Amino acid sequence: MTSRKPRILGVDDDLLMREALRDTLSAQGYDVQAVESAAQAMAELEREWDLVLADLTLPRVNGLELLDRIKRSWPTTEVIVITGQGSIATAVDAIKRGAYHYLTKPFTAEEIVHLVRQALERRRLVDRKERLEEELSQARGVHQLVGQSEALRHVRQMIQTAAGSEATVLIEGESGTGKEIIANAIHAQSKRSRGPLVKMNCAAVPETLLESELFGHEKGAFTGADRRRVGRFEQAEGGTLFLDEVCEMQPRLQAKFLRALQEREIERLGGSETIPVDVRIIAATNRDLQKALADGVLREDLYYRLNVILLRVPPLRERMDDVPILAMHFVRKYAAREGVATAGITEEAMNVLLSYGWPGNVRELENAIERGVVLGRGEVLRPQDLPPQVHRRGEEQRPLIPAHLTLEEIEKLAIAQALRLTGGNKSEAAERLGIHRTSIYDKMRRYGIEWTPTSEASVQPPQ
Repeated sequence: MTSRKPRILGVDDDLLMREALRDTLSAQGYDVQAVESAAQAMAELEREWDLVLADLTLPRVNGLELLDRIKRSWPTTEVIVITGQGSIATAVDAIKRGAYHYLTKPFTAEEIVHLVRQALERRRLVDRKERLEEELSQARGVHQLVGQSEALRHVRQMIQTAAGSEATVLIEGESGTGKEIIANAIHAQSKRSRGPLVKMNCAAVPETLLESELFGHEKGAFTGADRRRVGRFEQAEGGTLFLDEVCEMQPRLQAKFLRALQEREIERLGGSETIPVDVRIIAATNRDLQKALADGVLREDLYYRLNVILLRVPPLRERMDDVPILAMHFVRKYAAREGVATAGITEEAMNVLLSYGWPGNVRELENAIERGVVLGRGEVLRPQDLPPQVHRRGEEQRPLIPAHLTLEEIEKLAIAQALRLTGGNKSEAAERLGIHRTSIYDKMRRYGIEWTPTSEASVQPPQ
């Protein structure tokens, strides 16, 4: 409920009772309306109501039927039923069906005002609980996506979109970019958040066991199968199944996986029983999807079934403006864990972090900061606290990038250099830069880069 007046709908075929309800409750500051039939009540309920007061002896559709319809379509709306002395058993039945309480005719103004206040307080508490659960659900996932870059804002928007639907999601991104964190966030914000989130890395399970892990097996299905085993599909019933590195699944198993997606049913290995499953699939891969299709690593029909919502996670080198925020986040995290006073990063150390390409993405940055906090144990993180490879890569790259350039100027220069080195081959240039082929077209348009064999001389770093 918001700060508006609580809205109460009265339903009674007795005109005098309707007027009494309206006058008594309006005098308490409530927004009250009264109608004479269940049909009129259902029409009014399309608007938001906090409480319904319904007579049990309505014509045509009685009060119990109206209660059932309200609880089915508007479960958070409280209902108080009104009954005569001879219908107490029916009123008790109404409470079992979800009514807050009942009033027995005749009743006083004090009785109805007291009961209405209690019902509205319960509605307020339920609303507050739902808001807190929603905030907690969002915090469980999105808070781990640290950064303010435009690329990350787009990822957050895609998570919100995906979480609001039941569609299959395919996450594409390099190792260490946070694909599992995104899967966690989508599940936590979805309607399935109360159900299980079951995870499996297809690359970490031997090929001979992968089918059993996914679909389960019956006793005696193969050597060593001494008991029935429930697979990941059944474990995720009513929730979400996250399959990481889905391209590592062999084509034969991809076909069986595709059938499970289409038919929403499985068969355990060695069994003949068809088992319906209610599972939402989130899949992820660190491969270039177009290359995986071209190489036959990923079946085309499975790709189109998975690719309902495609969410590409940018590598860290494409959102370098997030590096300082991420670095400080990890400093605080590991300083708290280790019980040390490390509270910042020197400018020199930050320059080293910003000059490195981070092929291992956010995971590599986190490991580097963890090492620095554990070994340095000082008030600030210094360059000498960082791993050797970060320095070596920094020293190799530093002469190529003038210190005074902005990140946008550096990116523009890097694209121009890659195009020059590849003779204008945009796919090869994108591969050299470690970005998706479509990204280089987007960036060329954004920066106004129009490469021709004679244009390379005109692309120079700003002075």
